[in-house]
Amino acid sequence: MFRRLLTSSTIALSLLAVAACSAGTSGDNNPGPGSKAKEPDPEPVVSVVAEATPGEKLQLSVEKGEFVSVELTDDDHKEIPADAGTFETTSATADPSASATDGTETDEADGSAEAGGNLGSNSENDTEETEQAEDTSATDDPSNEPSADPDSTEAPEDGAQGGAADNNPKGTSWESNFTLAGSSSYTWKATTVSPDGNTHESTGTVETAKPKGDGARMRTLLDDDMKVGVGAPIIFNFAHKIPKEYRPGIESRLTVEVTDKDDKPRKVEGAWGWLPDDDGHSRIHYRPKEFWPEHSKIHVSAPVKDVPFSKNSFGAKDMTLDFEIDREQIAVADAKKHRLTVTRSGKKVMDFPASLGAARSPSYNGMHIVMSKSRNYTMKSERWGYSTPVTHAVRIHNNGEFIHAAPWSAGSQGRANVSHGCVNLSTPNAAEYYESALFGDPVEVVGSSVSLTTDSGDIKDWVYTWEEWQKLSSIKK
Repeated sequence: MFRRLLTSSTIALSLLAVAACSAGTSGDNNPGPGSKAKEPDPEPVVSVVAEATPGEKLQLSVEKGEFVSVELTDDDHKEIPADAGTFETTSATADPSASATDGTETDEADGSAEAGGNLGSNSENDTEETEQAEDTSATDDPSNEPSADPDSTEAPEDGAQGGAADNNPKGTSWESNFTLAGSSSYTWKATTVSPDGNTHESTGTVETAKPKGDGARMRTLLDDDMKVGVGAPIIFNFAHKIPKEYRPGIESRLTVEVTDKDDKPRKVEGAWGWLPDDDGHSRIHYRPKEFWPEHSKIHVSAPVKDVPFSKNSFGAKDMTLDFEIDREQIAVADAKKHRLTVTRSGKKVMDFPASLGAARSPSYNGMHIVMSKSRNYTMKSERWGYSTPVTHAVRIHNNGEFIHAAPWSAGSQGRANVSHGCVNLSTPNAAEYYESALFGDPVEVVGSSVSLTTDSGDIKDWVYTWEEWQKLSSIKK
């Protein structure tokens, strides 16, 4: 009995000892007045790696921490989306797939000739060799799908141009996606994380000098306050070739805003595309995914002054453009039915007998747009050996296709296709369509034996599928 009591006492004393030890441990986690808390890690230090230079990308580095996010903004042009750049994956926690992409092509061709021509113009008298100057044998080939450009700059789809939206450490080096303009001030804002997990904000500014070389202008075919059709592309032409490595820096500065007649914003999906160079001149077009909404206002901002266009040239001045999308008017020329029908805001307003291209000189299937019109015009063709004055000529493609008056074919209109590729109408019907036509009105040809390709003409924006068109951008999504 005595032994059992002794054992119980021993157990009780042991429990008291354990309780005492536990109380001591708890006290260690809550230091008293004489104890010191652990100091936070020093704030990371962000530095500009090299002098900010026009035509070069900005580079930042961070010490005593890592980048979480960076945004670079042009202080003089707030409408340009912030450049979120690309991180070098020096950290084990960084995304190994993120890397900067630089262009490699350095060829350039300078010239002094003006690009653009007289597209979109209206005139009373014109003479030009027309009517199917293009070889129809080449149109049986399917359109060549444009491939992704290896010189494009990647810009992931989020709020800013590039970068990522998460809060994970990305590394210790950052580079802008786009090159810097000259004579400009930029502000960078960086979020960093120190080893203890605390985040910090840093800001800084850089200024660039005036670029070297000569000023070069970028021109547009549209005029301020111009009213155009729903298929009108926005077109900028350059006086010389723009090397591919300079194109993302230009394209990233171009913005398009769409509003309704009451100036309320309209969301319209669209994209810029660099079409193949034309006779040593580069050109960039913008088209929406679908036709523009009718009765819209379009504002285009192109702040390209002192933006490098090549090694020895830069933008001469900033540009803006304000024009209007008028009513929706779409024409369909049917080679099988021998008719031209026109709908306006969804309602049929014209239905005319027509004669399209004969079997040896067929019209081209596909989406055309009204490019220009002339009340008096002389059609010429060495291939077919004619020079014929016509009236009420509406150009719908640079391959020689027009909608025009052709009183000599009135007996065949509505019955047979006898033209050299144009859409023939009677004089009264041609006059009615002529008076209604605006630059950018869509004209679709159907029922023919050949089709337009992406190699046809210089305004061929609607020949591309939307997927093909997006690949013409120098900024990969």
